[in-house]
Amino acid sequence: MRLLILTLLAAHEHAPRVLSPHTADGYSMKTFAQFPRWRDLKGDAKVYEIYAYLADRRTGIFPMGTPAMEGREKASEFAAVRDPVKMFNIYPIGHCGTLGPTMAGFMHDMGIGPSRSVYMPKYNHVVAEVFYDGKWHYLDLDLRGVFRREDGSLASIEESRKDPSLWKGPNSALFFPLDPLDGVRRSYEKEEVVNRHGVHSGGHTMDYVLRRGETLTRWWKPQGGRWNHHPSYHAKPFPRVILDQEPRGPKCKHAGWSVHTHGNGRFVYRPDLTAASADFADGVYEAKGVKAGEAGLVLDGAAEGYAVFEVRSPYVIAPLVGDVETADDDREASVVKLEGEGVTLSVSLDNGLTWKETASRDLTSDVAGRYGYLLRVSLRGERAVVRSLEVTTWVQLHPTSLPSLRKGKNAMRYVTGDDHGLQSHVVEIRTDGKEDWQKLMQEPPADFDATRLSSRARGPFTVKVQAPPGLKVAWLSAGGSFATHQGANAPKTKNTMALAANEPKDFKEFYRSEIPAGQGHWHYNADVEVKPDAPAATVYLRYVGDPAVNNLRIYAHCAGECPSTPVRITHAWREKEELKTKTVDLEKPGPYEIDCADDPSDEYVEMSVPSSRR
Repeated sequence: MRLLILTLLAAHEHAPRVLSPHTADGYSMKTFAQFPRWRDLKGDAKVYEIYAYLADRRTGIFPMGTPAMEGREKASEFAAVRDPVKMFNIYPIGHCGTLGPTMAGFMHDMGIGPSRSVYMPKYNHVVAEVFYDGKWHYLDLDLRGVFRREDGSLASIEESRKDPSLWKGPNSALFFPLDPLDGVRRSYEKEEVVNRHGVHSGGHTMDYVLRRGETLTRWWKPQGGRWNHHPSYHAKPFPRVILDQEPRGPKCKHAGWSVHTHGNGRFVYRPDLTAASADFADGVYEAKGVKAGEAGLVLDGAAEGYAVFEVRSPYVIAPLVGDVETADDDREASVVKLEGEGVTLSVSLDNGLTWKETASRDLTSDVAGRYGYLLRVSLRGERAVVRSLEVTTWVQLHPTSLPSLRKGKNAMRYVTGDDHGLQSHVVEIRTDGKEDWQKLMQEPPADFDATRLSSRARGPFTVKVQAPPGLKVAWLSAGGSFATHQGANAPKTKNTMALAANEPKDFKEFYRSEIPAGQGHWHYNADVEVKPDAPAATVYLRYVGDPAVNNLRIYAHCAGECPSTPVRITHAWREKEELKTKTVDLEKPGPYEIDCADDPSDEYVEMSVPSSRR
């Protein structure tokens, strides 16, 4: 049997997104920093504009009173989402313990200055501070507060404890809207604060590939009760009392703080697998012993063969939730429709390292709560054929990130590509349990215990990162969760990361921890962007846990040559309850315009790449 490796970059749209003049580009914190509203501002003026945007009813993120949680981790320290890109684009869920670090992450990752989370144990509250112009500045997304003097300057939490004039109010949407100011001030005066560095995480970008025959539709409103259903949300009375309110699912715990609840997206991939189309060559991840024939996908003179297709989303895959107290009846997170004979399906959740055969066409129990998987379609026997294939995958999103419309002319723009101008494809590697560590290691840690939550991997170990077929790793965000010494001993923390290309030798260190004295927590996160000297099909990351590494978080951006392909974009909105739509066909990225005669209410935005069937 001959092995056929087909490039992923035949004619795809990479990181395709529609930009609105009213919404910051949340692809990454680098693109978020370029929003015209604050791009050219400095200091306090810049930071206040960002805070006001993130606390706004239409553009902001908001508290549900419980953290957004991902994966199988039992410890909330590792399962809770504190990545600003995820919180802006995916999760309408949070509490002070995640919104504080998220705000710190915005400031740090936008390049404004060093940031930290500040914990007030007696008040049981977490806020953010950012350092610039020689001092710290308080930012609170949970209670909605900054201390802004009459001259516009922003104060620190320490200043708020000593200067009663900073609390003179009155309450407003941007200044403790629901809190008795005098009571909170007295609590702050008595409070001792604990500074925590590196609580926020990063690395996630809104990368995905839109292939020929694929459509992504995103709605501002919930589509029938679909969200990332984590076991932590089962608890009564809270957060169930929030989830059970209509519309069912995640939403802000404070009425009136946001015009949004949660939204949904749907990927539909329906390639033409016949020889009359280039869809198969364009969309297949890897293939062996198969080809596109007159009737569809068939064996190429072999007794058996397979084709692998990738499903990857920048949004978390979300099921249609049944009974909130269990995930057993969740369904429709990702459904495969296939017509053919002599076909079996297998799923990989670890980039092809291991496979699980499945008889079910509803893959919810395997893929819900994840960001992607590989689907292997295996053919056996001389009559084996796949006449048609359709994969429908639902995701959860935060509506505040979508390209909204306003009354009048809206100068929209369609763009593609990553922060380096590359048409890249992301390979995500995250540890989420003991077996993940065992599978990923090129050289495992000599001292490892998955049950030691605060010190899992001690000493050196090496992780292998493999690009998809036909591509090379151009750059990475490499990091994870690390243990740290605390208090006066914090600077003794010496966790490191190093990179090697092609072979696991001659590593170059790109990260060494610098934890300031006074660190008030036992762990921190670090996510560092690094490039190999030249793009490589395989790279190796060498970690040294000193004192320890507790989880890995790697996003490898892999690139190759990629021509642009035509894309169709459709916007739908309502004006005075009347549904309006506009569709534009673009040959390449560029601007277009949508005119709204009245105040619009956004419904959905859809992007699709047409099939290439001749």
